[in-house]
Amino acid sequence: MNESCITDDLLLVTPEEAARRLSVGRTTIYELMASGELQSVNIGRCRRVPVSSLSLFVNRLIGDAVVGQSRSGASIEPAPGIRNSLA
Repeated sequence: MNESCITDDLLLVTPEEAARRLSVGRTTIYELMASGELQSVNIGRCRRVPVSSLSLFVNRLIGDAVVGQSRSGASIEPAPGIRNSLA
């Protein structure tokens, strides 16, 4: 069976897998867990991150970005070199 199919059904992932899913470094994940920004659990001596915590963390980041943009009056602009198909 393909490993990507298996990992999509997991409830908990290792910090390394959480880092891969968020496209950040392992150290960043451990810092987020230590600060309480990313929830994690211990199972014996193993540290695991609930997949639902990854989604909540990303949604919180998106919400913070939207609130910050609305306060500053900034609008979301496409990255340089990307054309807007509606223009």
